[in-house]
Amino acid sequence: MDIDWITVSAQVVNFLVLVWLLKRFLYQPVIRAMDRREQTIRDRVDDAEQREQLAENERKTYQDRIAELETKREELLEEARQSARQTRSQLLDEAREETAQARTNWMREVSEEKSAFIDGLRTQTLEVVESIARNALRDLADEALEEKMAHALARRIHHLQQELRDALRDSKDAIVVTSAFELSPPVRSALTRAIHEQVGPTVAVDYASNADLICGIELIGGGLRIAWNLSDYLNELTTRIEKAFEPVEAASDGT
Repeated sequence: MDIDWITVSAQVVNFLVLVWLLKRFLYQPVIRAMDRREQTIRDRVDDAEQREQLAENERKTYQDRIAELETKREELLEEARQSARQTRSQLLDEAREETAQARTNWMREVSEEKSAFIDGLRTQTLEVVESIARNALRDLADEALEEKMAHALARRIHHLQQELRDALRDSKDAIVVTSAFELSPPVRSALTRAIHEQVGPTVAVDYASNADLICGIELIGGGLRIAWNLSDYLNELTTRIEKAFEPVEAASDGT
């Protein structure tokens, strides 16, 4: 079989021309159209992605704002609660202070009234007891009682220490014996004799009377005072009555 190389060559040339024509007028426009289409799709995809990213950013921004507003809302609510608690606590403290102050003032007034009442009662009690006792003893006093008191004073002089006797003996002034009633001459003589025996025979002795002594007698000389006096017992009674009122006053102050 013979090959017609001219025909083959012509067909090859025709094929190449056809390929070139197809590529030139068919494939290139199609490829360019596909590229443009692909670029358009790519641009749209990029634009969609950008819009999606923008939307995502806006969504995050919106969520952040919502979270921030929620946080601020909670902070404002907490501040409001804290302020309300502080105001309530302050009002309660002020109310307690006012109540405590009012109670303190009331208790002080009550205590002052109690103290004034107790002081008045104590004073009146002391005055009444002392007045009754003094009047009773004054009514009971007589010369016999004065004589016994003189003997009691003589016994006290007898028991004086030596330095006290020396002080009486060395006194520049006379020894003064004072009694509630004027002593009788025999009682004076006996008491003077007792003083001379215990102190010294040259000591001068004077006598006086003082109704305030209330059944009492005292010797003063050389800076010393030797006495036997029912007034001292009344003073002791007064002291005991005052001590008896101390628990009542303490209870009044503690109320």
